[in-house]
Parts: sequence; structure tokens; C-alpha cells
Amino acid sequence: EISLGLVGSEMCIRDRMRKLICLLGLLWAASPVLLGQCEIAFNEVDEFDQVRTIAANHVNIGYMIPSLYETEDGTKIIEQGKAMFMYSEKDSISSFFLLLAIPEYSYHPIDSGQNVLLKLSDDETGVIALHNFPDNGQFDKTTNMRVYSHACIVPLDLFYRLTSATIEKIRINYNKKKQTLTLSKKQQEALRSAIECVGREVGVYPVKP
Repeated sequence: EISLGLVGSEMCIRDRMRKLICLLGLLWAASPVLLGQCEIAFNEVDEFDQVRTIAANHVNIGYMIPSLYETEDGTKIIEQGKAMFMYSEKDSISSFFLLLAIPEYSYHPIDSGQNVLLKLSDDETGVIALHNFPDNGQFDKTTNMRVYSHACIVPLDLFYRLTSATIEKIRINYNKKKQTLTLSKKQQEALRSAIECVGREVGVYPVKP
């Protein structure tokens, strides 16, 4: 059973998030998941702390934007962001996570709190607020920009909702800036597929009668 009792276990989750954020940074240049594919990037247990981690391949999200990196052919064009859906488990503490890697042109730290908002296809008016962990970004020499990693806890009820509804937009509330990413129909379906894929690997989707 997936436990959502994260109260009192924040330090454990924070340590786990540091590892996941580092991993997402390494995946910045990796190949994204394609529409209709169900590919697990990894499913492993850390032999030192016994944390089991499952993640699908990341999905490119948003528009193509100019970076601050110049090449002989001109400015390097990059994705506005990358998203990875993940599950992590240790002892009785387990949860799903949505990880976002977002390049920014300048320094925009983000505090802990419900600073990542989702606009879903099955809700015309409301938004879902996700709890994220603080991040100060890391300089990426391939883009000459700071890449911010947003690790967000996804409750179990929202996970099941995301297996049918799609994420249309993502709003990130930095301390002094707001960033909105609009997902194309293909990106929406690719991310929904990745979420479903992780659920199948964990064994909680589809729901068995």
C-alpha cells in the first residue's frame, strides 16, 4: 500500500529528493520518451539505503526557446523544460513524484511550498497545487543558463486522476517571477503515458477489482 503519511518524514524525503534532482540534471541532455511508448528509465534499489526508485523516461514540455549559448550556426535552441514521473519507496514511506527541469535566463530561487500549479484537461476552472522542495538552480554550461529542478509530491488520488486527464499547463511560482509552460497535445499524451507506465511498473495501475 502506498503511504501518503509524509508528516514527520520530511528529512528522509529531502535526502531522497537531492538524489533525484541530481539525476534529473544528468538527464537534461538525454532522449525523451516518444508518444505511445512505455519505457522505464530505471527501476532499482539503492544497496546502501534500500530506497527503491522507479522512473519513466523524461518528456520534453513547453515551447522551443533560445538559450544563451552561441554556436557557429547561431543561438542554440532548447526545450522550455523537461518532466519526469517517478516513484520512490523506503520501508513504509512511499510516494509518486513529478520532477521538472526548467532552464531560466537569470537567478530565480524557489522556496518550499505549493509553488507548482497544474491545469488539467478535466477541469476548466480550477488548478492543482503541488508541494515542491526549495532549489537555487545549477549553471548548465551547454545552455549558459541556470536549470532549476522542481521536485513535487503527487498524492495517490491525483496519480489516478493523471492516468486519464492530461496536464495542459504548468505554472511555477518563483520568489520573484512566474513561469508558465503550455504543453502541446502530443506532450500532454506523452506525459500521461509516462505516468501510467510508472503506475504499471509499481503495480497500482490499472486498479484491480
